[in-house]
Amino acid sequence: MKPILFVLNMPFEDGPGKMWVCSHCAMIEGALAVNHHWADKVDVRRIDFAKPRKAVVELLGEDNQWLPVLIMDNKKTLTQPEAIINYLAETFGGAAVHP
Repeated sequence: MKPILFVLNMPFEDGPGKMWVCSHCAMIEGALAVNHHWADKVDVRRIDFAKPRKAVVELLGEDNQWLPVLIMDNKKTLTQPEAIINYLAETFGGAAVHP
């Protein structure tokens, strides 16, 4: 099974006329952009900001809708962007987060 990576579709609206980006998801998108080969190794799913986030709830439950989230075997998860990027780099090769 490929790891599943959920990130937010950006930009997104949160409040009338207010557009946003998620800094954590933006960091993940940057790492995906420079590590093109991860596209074949990771099931990246970009979902809308609004809750409930049905696709995430179906896999992790109502209380676990924080994004970004990387879901690995046995439903083990990572939610910190640096940890997600470093895991993907260690597992599939490529650029990791500079210390």
